[in-house]
Amino acid sequence: MKAFLLAAGFGRRFRPVTERIAKPLVPYLNVPLALAHLRRLKEAGFLQAGVNLHHLGEQVEAQLRDGAADLPELFFFREREILGTAGGLKNAAEWLAGEDFVLVNSDAAIEPDFPRLLSSHRAAGRPATLLLVENRDPDRYTPLQTEGDRVTGFGGKGDRPLLYTGVCVLSGRLLESIPPGETSLVADLWRPMLEGGRHPIGWISHDGPFADLGSPRDFLGASLEALDRGGPFPRGSGRFDPARRVLSANGARFDALRSVIGSVAAAPGAPARIEDSAVWDAVEIGEGARLRGCLAAGGRVPARAGFEDALLWPGPDGNAVAHPLVPVR
Repeated sequence: MKAFLLAAGFGRRFRPVTERIAKPLVPYLNVPLALAHLRRLKEAGFLQAGVNLHHLGEQVEAQLRDGAADLPELFFFREREILGTAGGLKNAAEWLAGEDFVLVNSDAAIEPDFPRLLSSHRAAGRPATLLLVENRDPDRYTPLQTEGDRVTGFGGKGDRPLLYTGVCVLSGRLLESIPPGETSLVADLWRPMLEGGRHPIGWISHDGPFADLGSPRDFLGASLEALDRGGPFPRGSGRFDPARRVLSANGARFDALRSVIGSVAAAPGAPARIEDSAVWDAVEIGEGARLRGCLAAGGRVPARAGFEDALLWPGPDGNAVAHPLVPVR
């Protein structure tokens, strides 16, 4: 069976970071999202995976090719214009046609139980099976309504609103019904499937952790929740100190607590204080600097500088500049 990774999006809620780093390549728990998803697929037995590309697509392709040894065989599908979550599949229809396939959205923190999902899909014999979780914020995320093991609607109110995790199994036959151009899974595939009861959609629950990583605050919150749980952490994420709740990629010396720290060099002198934060590779942190509740994605944090509750990204001089963790719409 083939898999398909959605990796073409702009990551608008993660600007300014995604103006220079493709969203599928942001290092969640010290490992690029797309790389972690594709490794899990390979471990689950998927030998081929398609990846759609648009925004910073050459960057995504280059990094994934570098890690190809422990990934499925990759097939890239470029989109001259962004095609959306359904349109990206339509663009790869010839490659996907003729069999069921697993779809994974790169913009999510999840370790799916692929064998269980596939077993349920095959047993029910439906053209689509979605992996869902409890919707903790139905005013923000579109709630799904269900009856038994069937999805009955998208949106609206119900006793038990659920949330799509970005993982599902689809029949290749469905691709014929996706209209051309930019289209979405919900509006242009799944809602029409439910109209008149023509094509039932199944679902199963995801029992493990899940988080949407849409904004910097979402990303940081999911990172801290993973530290509080003590994992699971993707392969290559580094060493976890359970006493201090610190996940570190290279063991650099910091006065750290409840933080994710990438390959960051420690300045000589008084160690920097890092608390409730995530610091990405190549960030420079000066002597005695202090970070609390920050996502440090790039730039130099000057010696003895302090930041709190901020996204840090380099300014014109390379020094870190504070941006809101929640993007201004």
